[in-house]
Amino acid sequence: MWQRNIWILTLGLSVACLDVGTAPAGDNPTSSVGASQAPGEHLWVFHVAGGQYAAHIQLLAIGDRANAQGRRVFRPIPSRAWDGTPTNDLAGFQVTVDDSVGTSWTLRSKEGETLRLAYAVAGDTATGALTLADGTSYPAFGVRFDSAAVDLVASPLAPINYNSLPVVLIRLDDVFTSDRDFLARLAARGLAAEIAVPTRLAGLPNHLNWDELRQWRASGMGVVAHSRYHLNTGADAQHFVAEVVGGLVDLRAEGLASSIFVQPGSWRDSILFDVPAKTHTWRGSLLRTFTTVSECYTYAYSLPRADSVELGISHANISDGSSNQWIRAAWRIALQPNHATVFLVHTFRLQTQDQLDWFLDMVAAAKASGSVRVVSTSAEMFGLPAQSAPDLPDSTVTLDM
Repeated sequence: MWQRNIWILTLGLSVACLDVGTAPAGDNPTSSVGASQAPGEHLWVFHVAGGQYAAHIQLLAIGDRANAQGRRVFRPIPSRAWDGTPTNDLAGFQVTVDDSVGTSWTLRSKEGETLRLAYAVAGDTATGALTLADGTSYPAFGVRFDSAAVDLVASPLAPINYNSLPVVLIRLDDVFTSDRDFLARLAARGLAAEIAVPTRLAGLPNHLNWDELRQWRASGMGVVAHSRYHLNTGADAQHFVAEVVGGLVDLRAEGLASSIFVQPGSWRDSILFDVPAKTHTWRGSLLRTFTTVSECYTYAYSLPRADSVELGISHANISDGSSNQWIRAAWRIALQPNHATVFLVHTFRLQTQDQLDWFLDMVAAAKASGSVRVVSTSAEMFGLPAQSAPDLPDSTVTLDM
């Protein structure tokens, strides 16, 4: 819980608002770029692969062109290390733009430290280097998002005292149309679930569309990010940033903002988060900065609740060939005091639509008896309230329930 407390004690951490060419900025206690947004300003997520920067990410609001005062904005925004510690490595520097297009910057601190960040931009990706005064150069890359994306920086969960009542989440991955029947079976039993959405697949053939997802969230289901394309890949760097932050950006654009990310099981190598060491990196920093809970493969599928498992909580897969005997054993563990358990269902891999009715009946009975709490998102396991319902148009889809 210590990382939460550190953040709460540092809510006054300043965001250095640097209009290039001015003296070092004073404190500006805001976490959003909107208050003084420059023309063409974007949020950049950078990673510098070396030195004190290697384990962090750098969030920068950069103006693509001069503002009304004839200056470009270069604004460092607070992020978090993987353990929740606030970070802002580039705050407090005076910044000078070195070229006419705003891709080369000199940063000078009051202590005399000088840095140079220079990069080339292709599409929404920057590649370049951060160079120290002694000539040491660290590779750097960045991914650009709309300035509104800064509002996706997640507020940390407040400290809570967990009670002993076990908590259960049923999660449906990948938004295949087979989810429709399963969601109706859940609703008929008064149960909620979390729908994990690969955002660029929503609305494609054989997948739920955005109107359906908005309606399901309005009916009490959770809707969270599950990357953009659910690629079978070990790609890292800018690809990882684009899939994580991009998925959250897409959900927000559809009126379904979330602070939860679910790692695709198709990811490999450094982005298959199957041991804690893989999250104790800049990748964990990215997840900790933009999410309240990241569902990965890091820990056992059912554990006593603790702050540490917010970054990497795993699941019990009950659809991909798991026997009824194994599912019952997982359920018995889930009922232990203070446990939090995610049960994953790939509905397109069920042999019959009613294959898990017996399990849903068991969960509904336990809920009715007060022996378990069933939630609609993983963040609720750690004290966050249920997601708010989206604003729906007057004419919406009708769900078969």
